[in-house]
Amino acid sequence: MRINKNTLRRLMIILVTVCILISCSLIAGLFHLGDEAAVGLFSLAATLVGTVFIAIELRNSQIVTCCDMLIDQNNYFHDNEHLMKVYSILEASPAESGNPDQWKDVQPTDIACYCTFFENLYLLYRNKIAKIEDLDDLFGYRFFIFVNNPYVQEHHLLPTSSSYNEIFRLYAAWAEFRRKAGTPIPREEFAFSPAYLKGEYYLYDLSNTRLEAPEKVVLRNRTFELRRLGFQDIADILRVQQRACDLLSDPSLFYPLSREEILESLHLDMLWGVFEEQGTLAAFALFVGCRHTDRNLGKDAGVPWQTAFTFDVVVSDPEWRGYGLQKLFIERAIAEAKKAGAKTVLATVAPQNSYSMKNFLAKGFIVIRGDLSKYAGLKRSLLAFDLCNKQDK
Repeated sequence: MRINKNTLRRLMIILVTVCILISCSLIAGLFHLGDEAAVGLFSLAATLVGTVFIAIELRNSQIVTCCDMLIDQNNYFHDNEHLMKVYSILEASPAESGNPDQWKDVQPTDIACYCTFFENLYLLYRNKIAKIEDLDDLFGYRFFIFVNNPYVQEHHLLPTSSSYNEIFRLYAAWAEFRRKAGTPIPREEFAFSPAYLKGEYYLYDLSNTRLEAPEKVVLRNRTFELRRLGFQDIADILRVQQRACDLLSDPSLFYPLSREEILESLHLDMLWGVFEEQGTLAAFALFVGCRHTDRNLGKDAGVPWQTAFTFDVVVSDPEWRGYGLQKLFIERAIAEAKKAGAKTVLATVAPQNSYSMKNFLAKGFIVIRGDLSKYAGLKRSLLAFDLCNKQDK
């Protein structure tokens, strides 16, 4: 005959209760306690046993309730057509699930439904109904292949990331749990970093920023469009950067941006892009605002970071070099620095990059340091444009 765990617990409680009562009886006899004292001793023992029994039963009830909830959530997941539509794409071909073509039949409501499901799980966690370890076995894989999917990030989560606080807070707790447990995180190459989550960069998104309309610019008889870049442009940014790196004769000329740095600056700084007539990104530039970060060059220049605006990087697709795109971005950087109330625009240039050096000097920058070591030890010249005493050319 099998005895289940609950029955065994109850038998043990009864056994302990009997032992305590026998002990109380022996103590009362040994110390010749009066009737009143003996009754008090037995009453105290009974209260103690009752408290322990109630605590155990409440804990058992809570565990059963949590398990029932998670089972119900799991069944709901598999029965919901919106959730399964998204999950089938994520699961069918993880390597291709970042391809926009795979998502053409998925509606925003399907994505919203998937997010809402995990927001509900976060409520269970936040209210201490379920622990992360309770959620992990059933839902961990389904969660991470969703939030670490580049298409989902760039087209759904990040553009309005401040609306998904619960998703990112759940992500932070879940990722920490997995790292401590030594459990792999699916698609970790697209994972949000601990710095990103701790800094809560997701609270700042472009939906809270009033963006100006794209500008038409004519350069060498070609018409281009200049506009702020958003999260939906990340794939194009990385593509242009990779094409530029592949054709560099000297790799030390350029230190590529990481995807993490691009995400950070899309939240906190600004990226500008130039598009050719067919809508293809031809070049982009990244400006780091007057904020306290190692990417702000104020410390290197010996000026307060609150007044320093950094021209961090400019990258042109090799096909579109020679159209003066870098000069266009330098002008934009100076204009944005003025709007930000900065006093200085700072930039670094590889000493051997005579083309870039010439462009910056032509716009009024001066070299203030020629021996700067940046970007994993690369040698750079530090240039500055004084907004207080100069006018851009």
